[in-house]
Amino acid sequence: MAKRIGFRFKQWLRAGPPSVAVQESALHDWYNTPMGSRLIEVERQLVARALAGRFGTHLVQLDSGYHRPLFEPRLYGCGVLMTQLDNRAPCPSVRGDAEALPFEPESLDALIMHHTLDQCDNPYQAVREAAQTLRPGGILVIVGFNPYSTWGLRALFSRARSGLWRSRFISSNRVSDWMQLLNFELERSEKHGFMSPFSRPAWLSKLRFFGRLQKSLLPVTGSVYLLVGCKQVPGRINGRARWRAKPILESGLAGRTIRKQHEQ
Repeated sequence: MAKRIGFRFKQWLRAGPPSVAVQESALHDWYNTPMGSRLIEVERQLVARALAGRFGTHLVQLDSGYHRPLFEPRLYGCGVLMTQLDNRAPCPSVRGDAEALPFEPESLDALIMHHTLDQCDNPYQAVREAAQTLRPGGILVIVGFNPYSTWGLRALFSRARSGLWRSRFISSNRVSDWMQLLNFELERSEKHGFMSPFSRPAWLSKLRFFGRLQKSLLPVTGSVYLLVGCKQVPGRINGRARWRAKPILESGLAGRTIRKQHEQ
């Protein structure tokens, strides 16, 4: 009985938003709040650090409602923003689903999943699609909400269960296991954004000291996590050489000599 109750509680907790498009619209409004603006500044620095020193031709950001690129467009020949809503992003945008990416296999150099796994219906399928569309050596950057944080606690006990607090809050350890299962070599696994889970500007400034204390004492309780993985392709292992029972070239003279010896 207790296991069944625990299983249903986990299902309710990980239910996620009822609609990805509705959740994207709600997050777009939340990103314009003081709390959302501070988080975006932190995440912009994280993405810049993850892509530092890397250059490529094709980069795609799976957006969750911010409707602006977190990357530097000049470093990539083609930077695309993929959302489910029409927007006026200052870069080319594509409408699509994270669980069925509209890109050719092994055609992308880098892929940024900005809170994508927190909103989609099948997070593992989204990571699997990312593995298929990235070329060998491609970079996957995942930014998500940390359930083991003050933000995760508020989402757990929030009565509204809407907007930001309706996100999935998937553990970074679980996502990193998916990445390693799909042949990604994990380069970074970090927690950042030690901020109060309350949106009032006065509370954000007053509780800033507790954020510094939390960062020094409990560094794993940041509000967001960053995962950076490099796609690895296993090399082919040649099988053992099959030794021939007969030589490749057989001399006809040698065969005649052997027959004559047997006849004698």
